Amino acid sequence: MVYKERRDVAEPRAQQSSDPRGWRREGKDLTAAVAGGAIVGMPLLYTMEMWFHGMRLPAWHLGGILALTLVVTFLCSLESGFRNEDTLAGVAMEAVTSVGIGIALSAAILALIGEITLDRAPREVVGKVLLQGAAVSLGVAFANAQVRGKSRTGDEPQEERPPEGDPEALQLRADLRDFSAAAAGSLLFTLNIAATEEVVLIASRLSPWRQLAILGASVALCYVILFASGFERHEVYVKSLFQSRGFETVMTCAVSLLVALGLLFLIGEREATSDLPTLVACVVALGLPAIVGGAAGRLVV
Repeated sequence: MVYKERRDVAEPRAQQSSDPRGWRREGKDLTAAVAGGAIVGMPLLYTMEMWFHGMRLPAWHLGGILALTLVVTFLCSLESGFRNEDTLAGVAMEAVTSVGIGIALSAAILALIGEITLDRAPREVVGKVLLQGAAVSLGVAFANAQVRGKSRTGDEPQEERPPEGDPEALQLRADLRDFSAAAAGSLLFTLNIAATEEVVLIASRLSPWRQLAILGASVALCYVILFASGFERHEVYVKSLFQSRGFETVMTCAVSLLVALGLLFLIGEREATSDLPTLVACVVALGLPAIVGGAAGRLVV
């Protein structure tokens, strides 16, 4: 958590010259896109009504939704896309890529929570993925504004001076702010999910291996949102293991899972806390949006 200016505002020329083909920049752009899509689309991916609408909508409705998504994503990319293209052709290609990433991310998460499987009808799978991908694509298109805090036409953030004072006290305040931001983000993302039937339904599908897969994906998304997507503004006044990226990721995940556990006891379905295996499965199921919310909460601090 070293206190420093945002690196994504203007990359040093030395870094650009060391990446002549732009692979590093492209990788960071794509991870920012995934982060933005997860932040916007995660609550909708846990909504049963969206699953049912995807199954029932006629094909021409789905085609219209896809076309509308492409148009809206193109307009969003003009302002703040994940690649910062400057030409109309580049923005159009970015919009197509955004929709593709949104569809792929939606399919991956729906498969992870068991909502789409190999034994489902192809028409059902396509409908669910296209409908959910529409919202996720908008998050991808706004990746720069969400994850990196900048827009194509707005002013660039100013470099801030580190505050003065006792390093130990400053570090304690920074850590408490991180904890509270993670808890607030988790609460915001899961408050309207914890009390629904979807949590118990998803948990009933989760084998131990699938639970481990969801936890692994949750930790990976947390790291992507916090660090790999270009968000690298943190505060460190006392260097230690507790300020490492790994510890910050684990801390954010732990706080988010505790929020999910508390909500299940307070407002969750009674079945969610009926026995320990069911409770663990429900915490894991609710933990995915909780961890994404916790990481998103850290972005606003």
